[in-house]
Amino acid sequence: MKGILTGTTAKTNEEFREVIKSRMKIMVILMVIGIITAAIGFASEFYWKLSLNDHMLGVYSGVGVGLFICGAGLWIKNKFLLGNDIKLKESRLSNTDERIQEIGNKAFRIASYVMIIILYATALIGGIFYPILFQVPMFIVSCFLITYVISFKYYNKKM
Repeated sequence: MKGILTGTTAKTNEEFREVIKSRMKIMVILMVIGIITAAIGFASEFYWKLSLNDHMLGVYSGVGVGLFICGAGLWIKNKFLLGNDIKLKESRLSNTDERIQEIGNKAFRIASYVMIIILYATALIGGIFYPILFQVPMFIVSCFLITYVISFKYYNKKM
């Protein structure tokens, strides 16, 4: 299974190198976000003495460490990929495969539908018991739909 949103239209290895380099920049950003998140979790537990429960402190610390480790692992993988022309070509061909891209698009579409349905169900059923469980999922669905409309209009004009 290819990673979500990893398809590209690069025709040559040099174009694909630029794609890989931009992905590496994103991985550095993820590592920085992970360090900040973990630092907030650890500082909250050991220095700031906030009144968060241990579970939430563990969530912040764990998410931060996880983001850092995943970002570092993918950055290293991409660095090795840049150094090996044979692997770079194989990766470019698999990332530009139209069949794989179409499978990814359909899977992403289905996952989006399921996410919207679950958010609506959570909002409507959970809202009966906790009113905030209506507002938060509905806000997320609204943000998703507004983003979809704006991006559709943008790409409709651009393409």
